[in-house]
Amino acid sequence: MKSSIKTILLAFTATLIISSCTKSSKDICDTNQICYTQAPDDLYVKLEFSTNPSSTPIEVKFYQGNMDNGTLYDHFYTTNSVEYYLMPVNERYTATAKYLVDGDTVMVINSDKLTRESYQNCDETCYDWDDEMILNMKLKK
Repeated sequence: MKSSIKTILLAFTATLIISSCTKSSKDICDTNQICYTQAPDDLYVKLEFSTNPSSTPIEVKFYQGNMDNGTLYDHFYTTNSVEYYLMPVNERYTATAKYLVDGDTVMVINSDKLTRESYQNCDETCYDWDDEMILNMKLKK
């Protein structure tokens, strides 16, 4: 009797492990959930800034691609803590921010690839249209 209980528990544990490995943590089956089956072509890139210690506007450059071989998309000065861009997915984006700190110029550079997220819901592929990429352009303390 003990042997059959151990066998059943072992089989159940193995089934749980195998099923957890084959399903994404975002995979669900909820027929009441809204599922966007069309993939987004554009998503938001969010640039987050520190307050400039010198109280002057921050010089920002935003590139499609890398800074050294990409295309300059925008160049501006800002005192905002956040800026948004609606940009095509599956592209790399780079931003630079120049701060004036105690008379020295400090440049922050960040880059990432904007990708769309998907998950399975009842055998349908659903896309997250609210997803955004964040480029942290804040000064380190």
